[in-house]
Amino acid sequence: MLDQTEANIQELKSQQESLIEQKEQLENQLNQFQVNYEQIEQEKNRLHNVVMGLSQDQKLTTKLKAKLENEIAQLEQKLINEEQIKIQLAQALQIKENKINELEQRLINLDYERIKKLVGKRKELSEIEKELINKLTCGENTKEIHKEKEAKQKEMNELKQELASTSASYNANRKKQVLNQVNNFLKTKGDFLISREEAIKKLQNCCNRLEIFTNKERIAFGFVKDMVSVEDKISKIKFADKYTKEFQNILTKYNDGLLQLNKNFYSLRNIVQENKELEVSLAIENILKLDSFNLDKYKIFKFATNSQEGNRTQLNSSMMAEDIDSLRKNLNELKSEIKQEKKELKNLATD
Repeated sequence: MLDQTEANIQELKSQQESLIEQKEQLENQLNQFQVNYEQIEQEKNRLHNVVMGLSQDQKLTTKLKAKLENEIAQLEQKLINEEQIKIQLAQALQIKENKINELEQRLINLDYERIKKLVGKRKELSEIEKELINKLTCGENTKEIHKEKEAKQKEMNELKQELASTSASYNANRKKQVLNQVNNFLKTKGDFLISREEAIKKLQNCCNRLEIFTNKERIAFGFVKDMVSVEDKISKIKFADKYTKEFQNILTKYNDGLLQLNKNFYSLRNIVQENKELEVSLAIENILKLDSFNLDKYKIFKFATNSQEGNRTQLNSSMMAEDIDSLRKNLNELKSEIKQEKKELKNLATD
């Protein structure tokens, strides 16, 4: 039975190594797609700015605008495709991570099973040793009994060594499991901050385009103030509504990352609780302040107060800028926090 358990452990370790390698490949692909996505996004924004900068009296403006807008539409479709690929890769990566976590738990369970069997075997040997000692005490001081006692003592010593080794492996795997959950949590947190940074860039771009449009309108209206028609005013309102909607849609989209962050937090907290007798668990609980974790400080609408969720009030560029500044300040605070956490956690894996 012990040999079979050992064989199972080795098989699981081999599977785990293979899965970790596959996971790393997926992570590399995902990182590359992120780079591609950002490059396409930058090009799209550049073209948007070119379109916004065109003045009405330029030759071929209409034709040029149409050409640029067509290019922008193509880039937007490309971004949608890239986004779908990213989602698929992220899902595949999550599946691999789940399988790795399952294998880690199975390894821990097998170690625990092996420990129980070894403890049972030790108890059995201890009883045999007692019987042999009783026989010797009762005068059955034969050569065979001495020989058997020595053999059992040797077996007991080997068993103790194996038990110590398996117990060390058991605790090491539990510690590894806890640290892996910490890494998953920090990675999710880091990804969330990257996503928030991406959101701020998009919000800033939206704000800039509204400001460019507003300035152009202000200049135009300044020259022909008395000639501003109702249609012009309606057009201005429509543009403001368009950018308000775009701004709030960006906020809503980038608020969705909270789900994974919250999920990984609870996974980490549960693992820490299950292994609370380990020193590393106490250290992690203190460093990451798990008891006082507050999801509110990650909620985008907690800081974008001019753009409250569900609020369709028309925003001007100043209101947008206020929300962006608030989000940027929050982002910097969260970056400082994760930097400090990583610094304090750095030595735990090697202790």
